[in-house]
Amino acid sequence: MLAGCRRMFDHVGGHKTLQDMNRFHRANTLTGGSTIPSLVRVARSIDQRTLLVAVFAVTLALVTIDFITWVELDVAAIFGLPLLLVGPTRSRRLLWILTALLTIATFTAYAVQIPAGAFSLKETFFVNRVLDVLELLLIAALLHIRMIAADKSDSQARVIARQNEKLEAAKISRRLVEVQESERRTLANALHDLVGQKLTALNINLNIVKSESACAMTAQSGTRLDDSLKIVEETIESIRDVMAELRPAVLDDYGLTAALRWYAEQFSKRTGVATTVIEQGPGRLPVAAEEAMFRIVQEALANVAKYARATHATVTLDVTAQASCLTIADNGFGFDSTVPQQPARDRGWGLMIMRERAAAVGAELKVESAPGQGTRIIVTLRNRAP
Repeated sequence: MLAGCRRMFDHVGGHKTLQDMNRFHRANTLTGGSTIPSLVRVARSIDQRTLLVAVFAVTLALVTIDFITWVELDVAAIFGLPLLLVGPTRSRRLLWILTALLTIATFTAYAVQIPAGAFSLKETFFVNRVLDVLELLLIAALLHIRMIAADKSDSQARVIARQNEKLEAAKISRRLVEVQESERRTLANALHDLVGQKLTALNINLNIVKSESACAMTAQSGTRLDDSLKIVEETIESIRDVMAELRPAVLDDYGLTAALRWYAEQFSKRTGVATTVIEQGPGRLPVAAEEAMFRIVQEALANVAKYARATHATVTLDVTAQASCLTIADNGFGFDSTVPQQPARDRGWGLMIMRERAAAVGAELKVESAPGQGTRIIVTLRNRAP
C-alpha cells in the first residue's frame, strides 16, 4: 500500500506536489478561510449534546479512514474539523483532550503503516505528519485563545447587564420615592386645608357658644361643652401630628437638621427614649437627599422603639465637602448583623426600606451591631463633583 501511495504521488508531481497541497491547506487554515466561519456558524446552531456526539463521531470516522486508507491529505485540515466543532462548546478541557487524541492517532497511523526499517526522520510522510501535528496544536491554541476571549466578553456583558439592571432599579426606586413624597405632600395639604381648617372653625364656634350661653347653661351642659372642646383640640393635635409625619413643614422651611431636632424631641416625648441630635458641618443637602435621610431616621428610631429596648439614641449628621454622613446609634440590645435578616410578616421590613431609600439617592447604608452592644446605622452620601 505504501509503495502504491508513493507511486500515485510521484505520478502527480511527487513530494513537491504533496508539499504544495500541504502549504495550501495550512494557508487556508491559518488565514481563516471562508470554510471555517461557515463551520463555526453551523456548529453554533446545533444543540450542544448533539454537537458533542457529532464531534466524537467525526473524529472516530476520520481516524478510522486514516488507519485504513492512509490517504496522505493534510491531516491538520481534516483533523481540524473536530476541533472547530468543539469550539462553540467553549470547553477548553475537551479541546485539549481531543487535540491530544488526534495527535496520538496521527503518529499511531503512521507507525502502524510504515514498513519495518523504512522509518527516517527525513522521510517525507513523517515530516508532513510532524508539521500536521504542529498545525493541530496551533489551531487548538487559537481556539483556546478565542474561547478565553469569548468567556471574557460574556462575563463583561453580564457585568454590564447587572449594572444596567441596578441603574434601572435605582431609577425606579428614586421615582417611587418621589411619587410617595409627592403623595404625602398632597395628603398633608389636604388635611390642613380641609380637615384642619374645619376643626379650627368648629373649635371657634364652640367657644363662642360657651361664652354666649354661660349664664343660661346648666352645669351638665357646660361639662359636655368643655368635653367637646377638649375632643376638638385633641383631634386638631392628632391631625397636626399626622401632617407632620406625612410631611413636616420644618423640613421644607429650615432643612434637615432642624427637622431632625424637632422629630427627636417628639420621639422622646412619645417613647421615653432620650434622643439627641448632633450636627457637624453647615450647609443643606439636595432636597431628595434630605427627604431620604429624614425618612431613614424616622424608620430607624421606630425600630429603636419597637425592638432595641434602648434608653438613649443619638442622631449625628456630618456634612463635609466630600460626603455627607448620617449615623443613628442606640444603646439597645443589638443583634448579629453578620447574619442575613430576611423580612418576616411582622418585622424585618424596616431595614430593607431604609436600604431602598438610601439607594434611591445614591447613598450607601451600613449596619453595625452585635448582641448587647447596641446598633449603628450609617448612611454615607458621596458628594458629586461639580
